[in-house]
Amino acid sequence: MSRPIEKSSARSAPQTAEGHPTCEEIELRAHQIYVERGGAHGQDVEDWLQAERELLEKYGKTGPKGKAAAA
Repeated sequence: MSRPIEKSSARSAPQTAEGHPTCEEIELRAHQIYVERGGAHGQDVEDWLQAERELLEKYGKTGPKGKAAAA
Protein backbone atom coordinates (compact mmCIF):
# COMPACT_ATOMS: atom_id res chain seq x y z
CA MET A 1 0.00 0.00 0.00
CA SER A 2 1.21 3.49 -0.72
CA ARG A 3 1.34 6.30 1.79
CA PRO A 4 -0.58 9.51 1.19
CA ILE A 5 1.54 12.11 -0.59
CA GLU A 6 0.70 14.85 1.89
CA LYS A 7 2.44 13.09 4.79
CA SER A 8 5.72 12.42 3.00
CA SER A 9 5.90 15.91 1.49
CA ALA A 10 5.07 17.53 4.83
CA ARG A 11 8.07 15.81 6.39
CA SER A 12 10.50 16.92 3.69
CA ALA A 13 9.58 20.61 3.80
CA PRO A 14 10.40 22.49 6.99
CA GLN A 15 7.18 23.49 8.68
CA THR A 16 7.28 26.10 11.39
CA ALA A 17 4.66 27.92 13.37
CA GLU A 18 4.48 31.62 12.69
CA GLY A 19 7.10 33.47 14.70
CA HIS A 20 9.28 30.43 15.42
CA PRO A 21 12.63 29.48 13.84
CA THR A 22 13.04 26.15 12.06
CA CYS A 23 15.40 23.48 13.36
CA GLU A 24 17.63 24.22 10.36
CA GLU A 25 17.88 27.90 11.33
CA ILE A 26 18.73 27.00 14.93
CA GLU A 27 21.30 24.45 13.75
CA LEU A 28 22.98 27.02 11.51
CA ARG A 29 23.15 29.65 14.27
CA ALA A 30 24.40 27.08 16.79
CA HIS A 31 27.19 26.16 14.38
CA GLN A 32 28.07 29.84 13.98
CA ILE A 33 28.28 30.17 17.78
CA TYR A 34 30.50 27.06 17.91
CA VAL A 35 32.86 28.55 15.32
CA GLU A 36 32.86 31.94 17.08
CA ARG A 37 33.94 30.16 20.30
CA GLY A 38 36.92 28.69 18.47
CA GLY A 39 35.41 25.27 17.77
CA ALA A 40 35.84 23.90 21.28
CA HIS A 41 33.82 20.71 21.77
CA GLY A 42 31.50 19.88 24.66
CA GLN A 43 29.12 22.83 24.58
CA ASP A 44 26.75 21.73 21.84
CA VAL A 45 23.65 21.90 24.04
CA GLU A 46 24.56 25.36 25.31
CA ASP A 47 25.21 26.52 21.73
CA TRP A 48 21.83 25.15 20.60
CA LEU A 49 19.97 26.79 23.47
CA GLN A 50 21.71 30.12 22.90
CA ALA A 51 20.91 29.97 19.19
CA GLU A 52 17.29 29.13 19.94
CA ARG A 53 16.99 32.04 22.40
CA GLU A 54 18.53 34.49 19.93
CA LEU A 55 16.30 33.40 17.08
CA LEU A 56 13.14 33.39 19.19
CA GLU A 57 13.95 36.94 20.27
CA LYS A 58 14.63 37.93 16.65
CA TYR A 59 11.39 36.33 15.45
CA GLY A 60 9.50 38.00 18.27
CA LYS A 61 10.72 41.42 17.14
CA THR A 62 10.29 40.85 13.40
CA GLY A 63 7.28 38.53 13.30
CA PRO A 64 3.78 39.76 12.43
CA LYS A 65 2.85 40.25 16.09
CA GLY A 66 6.10 42.11 16.80
CA LYS A 67 5.53 44.44 13.85
CA ALA A 68 1.95 45.12 14.93
CA ALA A 69 3.05 45.88 18.50
CA ALA A 70 5.77 48.25 17.25
CA ALA A 71 3.40 50.14 14.96
